Amino acid sequence: ETVVFLKNRAKVEEEYSRSLQKVAQTTLKSMDRAGASQSTQQTAWQRLVEVHETLASNRMKFSITLSEMSDYLSNYVKAKENVRRRLKETEQRYQKAIEDSEASLEKARVKYELQSIEWEKLLVKTSKSDGNNQANNSGAQGALSKTKNVSNAVSGIFSKHKGTTQETLERMGQEAGVKTKMANESYKRILQQTNTMRRDFYDVQLPKILASVMGLVEEVDQFLKFSLGKYAYTYESAVLADAITLKPIDGVCAGMVEMVGDIDSKADLDTYLQTAARTGGRVNRASIPYREYEMTAVARLYANPKHIFGVPLDSQLERDHQKVPLILVKCAEAVETYGLQNEGIYRQSGQSSQVTKLRNEFDLDAEQVDLCTSSCVSDINNVASVLKMYLRELPGGLVPPAQRSTMLGYFPADEVDSAGDAEAYSTHAQYNRDQDLGLAQKISGLASAIRGLDEPHRNT
Repeated sequence: ETVVFLKNRAKVEEEYSRSLQKVAQTTLKSMDRAGASQSTQQTAWQRLVEVHETLASNRMKFSITLSEMSDYLSNYVKAKENVRRRLKETEQRYQKAIEDSEASLEKARVKYELQSIEWEKLLVKTSKSDGNNQANNSGAQGALSKTKNVSNAVSGIFSKHKGTTQETLERMGQEAGVKTKMANESYKRILQQTNTMRRDFYDVQLPKILASVMGLVEEVDQFLKFSLGKYAYTYESAVLADAITLKPIDGVCAGMVEMVGDIDSKADLDTYLQTAARTGGRVNRASIPYREYEMTAVARLYANPKHIFGVPLDSQLERDHQKVPLILVKCAEAVETYGLQNEGIYRQSGQSSQVTKLRNEFDLDAEQVDLCTSSCVSDINNVASVLKMYLRELPGGLVPPAQRSTMLGYFPADEVDSAGDAEAYSTHAQYNRDQDLGLAQKISGLASAIRGLDEPHRNT
């Protein structure tokens, strides 16, 4: 607007100068042709016309100055507009990159959630299939006892079908778990990249861009202020006859220079930014948080089982923060509570399907097993059998090999082999102990060997 104004004003001043000069020259020529007498009035009139001619020359100079100011300001505006456009393009490029990254992040998050849901469904389906297969096996064994020939074929079919279904579900669950893990890692990686990009933009690049824009605005404002001041000064100098209008001397009204001097670029910029902030709102610069998928309790249990069968004793006790395995505590309490009146405890075997079910429950999470249910109490041999199975599968056994050989040294093999039954063995062993080492010495040796065990095995 200032460039257009200065250009139009230069045209107006040029036209005015040419018109005024034409009038003055025409008047002077007319006075020469008339040959007017050199009276004081004529001299004054001639000088008055010459003043107008000088005034026209001054206006022409003023017009040329305005034209030069207009061209210079126009070039300056174009240069600063290029700078402003580059800053805008830079900001838009960063915004586009952030939007693209956030779009990719959303896709990765949706993929992660879909994979997690699919994995969860497979885990739950696996748990249900596990229970159904155990029930089917129990029914199949009852039917097999009636017809021996038919049972062999049916058993083979059921076994094959069970293995295929269960293995397929487990394989699908493992594949879904791997896909979920990969989707989770991809989601985290893109999330980190997006947050890094956002922090870089909002904490580094955007402040730089805003600082550059503010510097550009201040520079343009200062230059515009300087140009307007120069125009005011030139205008006042060229139009000395209109000084009273342009620059009153009464001290009440402000002149053009004073008006330009009142320009406060910083206050104008602050007002603009406050208005833009109220209308446009604030930008959320906080990092996007990581949202972990929440599985159901059953799915979490199957996703993170606490295996105890086949796991070293010290490892599982350290993991579970226990001094004695929970399976030993729970099984012993159940036997002492419900099985002391039963004959053949820890000798007779329990029902295979129930023992397998209890084993799977203990191997999933021993803390969640409840042995007070009717299915467990009805046959205490199931509880005893699963405890024996746990001790058999314990790596290294309940007593480590070093201490085991020491303990067995107190009971020579010939003593055990020569015993026909429990009573004979007791009598024969008593005789040998009294004859070889002495009962007190053997008891002391066994106690010393037990004390030599590490804390997990000794407590168990």
